[in-house]
Amino acid sequence: MNEIKEQNWIHHVLYAIFGLGSVILLTYYLSNTLIHFTTPRQFPVNSFSQFPLTILIFPAELFSILFGLYFVFVLFSSKKTPAPRPLTERPKVAILLPVYNEPKEVIERTIKACKRIRWPEGMRMYLLDDSDKKESMEMIDSIAKKHGFTLAGKNNSAEHLLIRRVGRTGYKAGNINNAIKNFVTEEYFVILDSDQAPDPEFLEETMDHFSDAKVGFVQTPQYFINDDTPLERAERTGNSIFFHAQTVGKAKDGAMPFCGTNVVVRTSAFNKADGFSYYTATEDIDLGIRMNALGFIGAYVPKILVRGYSPRDFKAYSSQQYRWANGNLAILRESWYKIITGKNFSLRYQIHTFFTLGWWLIGIVSFTFMIVPIISLLTGWGTHHTWLPTPLIIFLYINIIFGISMIYLSTRKRLDDEPVRITDALLQYSLITNSMFIYLRAAFNALLKRYIGFVRTNKTREHSGILQVKWNLLFALVCFTLSIYALYHAAIAVDIQGLRTYLPVSLWLLFFSLVLGSSIIFVGDAGKKAQVSHHD
Repeated sequence: MNEIKEQNWIHHVLYAIFGLGSVILLTYYLSNTLIHFTTPRQFPVNSFSQFPLTILIFPAELFSILFGLYFVFVLFSSKKTPAPRPLTERPKVAILLPVYNEPKEVIERTIKACKRIRWPEGMRMYLLDDSDKKESMEMIDSIAKKHGFTLAGKNNSAEHLLIRRVGRTGYKAGNINNAIKNFVTEEYFVILDSDQAPDPEFLEETMDHFSDAKVGFVQTPQYFINDDTPLERAERTGNSIFFHAQTVGKAKDGAMPFCGTNVVVRTSAFNKADGFSYYTATEDIDLGIRMNALGFIGAYVPKILVRGYSPRDFKAYSSQQYRWANGNLAILRESWYKIITGKNFSLRYQIHTFFTLGWWLIGIVSFTFMIVPIISLLTGWGTHHTWLPTPLIIFLYINIIFGISMIYLSTRKRLDDEPVRITDALLQYSLITNSMFIYLRAAFNALLKRYIGFVRTNKTREHSGILQVKWNLLFALVCFTLSIYALYHAAIAVDIQGLRTYLPVSLWLLFFSLVLGSSIIFVGDAGKKAQVSHHD
């Protein structure tokens, strides 16, 4: 068992420096953008009227600064809560394993791990098979026979049940809804994706939280055991930023997201919220918010209790990230008013939830940071950066270094057996930036109410060629070419104003051309296929 550790005072000092720097930057930045006193004329001028491109880039910069401050706030509030009171009645627990055309070894790995869970009161496993391939269904039948599952309908009081249904309405969400409505009789149930193998102490570490009647679900971290490639290492770092650095703080304020796997759920709370909805691909997050609206909260156990696999090639990663981005932004679009007006939602809850959902706008933010300087360079329209004091412009570049440093600092020394290197932070920053077009498409479709209801994330390692990142590489070439163009104009500038106009744009575009070009490290020959797949 690996406990996610709190960090020491040195980390907190560094977080405080970052937060203070962000506050100073925000104050100084706003004072020189909204109203600026020009030296020649000495009267206030508004950047939005003077430089129309400010309308585009200002919200993106403001979002980045505010998220940085929020991140510091979460890190400072991530003090672990006292251990819960022991659960007086320790009932039998259901283990739900939704599967869909999964490889045999993946399912058996999870079933064997579930059988090793220590819970004297007993467990009942439900194998929820939505497979639609004959060979997959036959394979599930053989697994069921081997591990003591009985097909539902023949003997529903059997030790373990294999459940199949007619049609696949709602996909994974519908599969679970069907099981809860028609077969599950236990007061609590666990959801595990097919590749998520729990440790023996999983229930011992989670069930006591239900001694508080307000707890509707208990979430544990997702943890990826594969880290053979730059993509996999970057994914694990990104996962750590959320589950190691943020979720303790979110849970303390009753805003723990329901993450869909590695979670124990109070059946009565699930039913009171009418189960999963089908309009969004992140039905788990949506369910958590609806449970919160009813007065239930989510608890969090900061210990690695389940081990699984991340997507192993860029195509599978892109599919997963698109689903998460589109799903969360769909919830934000449909539920923002309910979140603002919900009687059970505190201000802290609202802040946590809006940043949980709104973070997926990062694709728009990243694209804005790149496209606005290009428009400015080609049209001469300029932005508010043209008249900002030189020290502030330099600080905007330093802010990127701060961001990468925060990725590193917030994830290091969290687990004893998992060293975090600065290269992992660089990989994560690169991966997020190179996911820009994925997030852009997801946000655009969410805006138009084009919600994706289901995507199967394949975790079989496959070849992922350069075409997977073609738009990143093409945009990198554009940024590099225009960087050289801006550098040329900076070199021939006859005054300091010309140098200030062109040199920052040149350096900025050069930086992003390098980041976008680095997308090539996430693709290529992934080597021999590993027989790992995933249904989520």
